[in-house]
Amino acid sequence: MIVDDSPETLQMLTDIFDYHGYRLRPFSSGEKALESMIHEVPDMILLDVKMPVMDGYEVCNRIKSNEKTSKVPVIFISGQDDTADKVKGLNAGGIDYITKPFQLAEVIARIETHLSLCRLQQQLEEQNVHLQKEIAEREQVEKELLRHKTLLEQIVAQRTADLGKINKELQREINERKLLEEALEKANYKLHSLVYEYGLRNRRMSLFNKMLEQLQACLSIEETFPIINHFAKKLFPETAGTIFILDEQVNVLKAATTWETTFSGEMEFPAEDCLSLREKKMHLSVVPRRESCCRHLSITEGRSSLCIPLSAQGESLGILHLQQKPSAKSVRSNPKLEESSEGINVDIQQLAIAMADIFALALVNIKLRETLKQQALRDPLTNLFNRRYMEDTLSREIRRAERHGTVLGMIMLDLDHFRRFNNNFGHEAGDLVLQELGKFLQQNIRKEDIACRFGGEEFILILPGASLEITRKRAEKLLHDVQNLQITYKDKKLDSITFSLGVAIYPDHGQTGEAVLQAADMALYRAKHAGRKQIKLANNAEQATGE
Repeated sequence: MIVDDSPETLQMLTDIFDYHGYRLRPFSSGEKALESMIHEVPDMILLDVKMPVMDGYEVCNRIKSNEKTSKVPVIFISGQDDTADKVKGLNAGGIDYITKPFQLAEVIARIETHLSLCRLQQQLEEQNVHLQKEIAEREQVEKELLRHKTLLEQIVAQRTADLGKINKELQREINERKLLEEALEKANYKLHSLVYEYGLRNRRMSLFNKMLEQLQACLSIEETFPIINHFAKKLFPETAGTIFILDEQVNVLKAATTWETTFSGEMEFPAEDCLSLREKKMHLSVVPRRESCCRHLSITEGRSSLCIPLSAQGESLGILHLQQKPSAKSVRSNPKLEESSEGINVDIQQLAIAMADIFALALVNIKLRETLKQQALRDPLTNLFNRRYMEDTLSREIRRAERHGTVLGMIMLDLDHFRRFNNNFGHEAGDLVLQELGKFLQQNIRKEDIACRFGGEEFILILPGASLEITRKRAEKLLHDVQNLQITYKDKKLDSITFSLGVAIYPDHGQTGEAVLQAADMALYRAKHAGRKQIKLANNAEQATGE
């Protein structure tokens, strides 16, 4: 369900989700949406905040207060980007908050992620209901067995009293008792097996829930590896294993985390060596059959192994690999639940698939968050830091320099005659020039320096710890080296790039980041005014050097 009072937004979201195969119900007001949920409850709701008569927060509160609709996930979509608005949306019962204007890919990715989590939660709830039903059935069986046992004892007592008169009949009763005791023993064993099975499933479910909670709190892929290692040891006590992550640049799988020292096999290998990635499904490598084994395994160890691809949303991320000796016992104690003749039983296989799915979703979610973070900090054209990041970083570096009593250099540069590229070759050529200049700056700064696009064709370089003399020399080197930069657009070499530079340092040219930035800007202005393709220092520095 989509609720938005903007016809354009409503139509756009309807078209997009219809194209992706979703069945939609669009509404332009909260009142109509609430009325429709009396007859049909949606799987998910996208809800605008600012609407006439009833805003999105009130609509969400009414949805959550209704027992029939309280579990429906609600995602707010709003043009309000304040933290207070987001907190208010989450307090109202929303599970996510997307700010307008939004990226369609982001909206689709978030919705698919939340739907996947909802489906997983629904599956767990269904399993709980099924387990509760089994417990009730077992309790009924136990009562029935108790009734049979009581009846049997009555029969035995009666036959014992008539022992002297009906010897044949007593013998028959004894035989019947033996048969009933055997049946009782089998029933008791089955009951104990079912209780054990329920306890095992409950423990695994608890481990999965804890693992999922910890994975969701991870901020980087590296943070997930110790968590996976910890829970894998508990979920697969009879196996050794490794998580391999795919390095897409070289198409190589590298071991990220390994549990149990008995693991054997290569720790880094080409992706095509694993049959599970080539077949895009679980692959079982069986000890006696060499033709079934992946090339990255050491088959001399006498092990069977399991490879499961880590994939989500069509992206291959790596594999989950398990190894088990043929003699290893199954984690089940019921002899009727036979082990697979291929060394790894079906129970372990299903458990491994579930774990691989959860871990793959967690990796995709983290990669998505990292991408969004990079997009928020980087200029999309030059891949340099954007102005907002520059302002935050400058304030932080000024405070650090003040705290440690050090200096901070700043270079502001502006491309000379940039318009000629757009006028002579078009805006694509101008964009190419900015992109190449961004690469040039990244390649010609120190690791601790910060290169930012200030706006248009203006750029800022922040040099922590650089004195005025060092900053000036760095500016001179950039001014000289950029003339060697060769840029080709549509097989035609463009004119050489030159730029004008303004240099300022903290604390000589200002006690705040804004003051130092303004000093560098004024120096840049004087360099442009003096004829471009040159460096100017901030005013008091010019006086000190006799300019």
